[in-house]
Amino acid sequence: QLVVTTKGNGNDIDVFGVGFGGLLSAKPTVNEQPGTVPFAIAFDPFGHLVIAEAGTNAVSTFQLSRGGTASLLHRTPTGQAATCWVTTAGSFLFASNAGTPSESGLTTSASGQLSLLGNTATDPGAVDAASAAGGRFLYVQTGGNGIVDEFSVAANGALTKIGAVTVPG
Repeated sequence: QLVVTTKGNGNDIDVFGVGFGGLLSAKPTVNEQPGTVPFAIAFDPFGHLVIAEAGTNAVSTFQLSRGGTASLLHRTPTGQAATCWVTTAGSFLFASNAGTPSESGLTTSASGQLSLLGNTATDPGAVDAASAAGGRFLYVQTGGNGIVDEFSVAANGALTKIGAVTVPG
């Protein structure tokens, strides 16, 4: 399946089937999410669909059926502004909050229940993140000053800033 979020033409999670040879279904299964502004997509360690929601400033988990229906399992607010991106780092989820320069750390359970671990400050304009070394490090692109913040991820999901580099241009 290919999952696409839409913001301009509705607040939807669109799920396309992927057929033999990589061809997509002609039409997606449209999962309407009014007011949530679904943004970035990830999958938790249990295979649940995870969506960062800019409209609710929350992170949500969904069960994704074979037919493309996304059923809400749990939604947890980050307490931050402009929660737009989400990524996994090992067994943890991290949501980037552009409006409140921060990363929100979360855990998830086998049932899709989310727990907020806390928020860690970043440089202004946190817009995306990626992990490395099996989830031991998290790198956060911050557009405000053109910096990538570098964090180590502790065994309990806590982030410790270990450096920052400026992106040329």
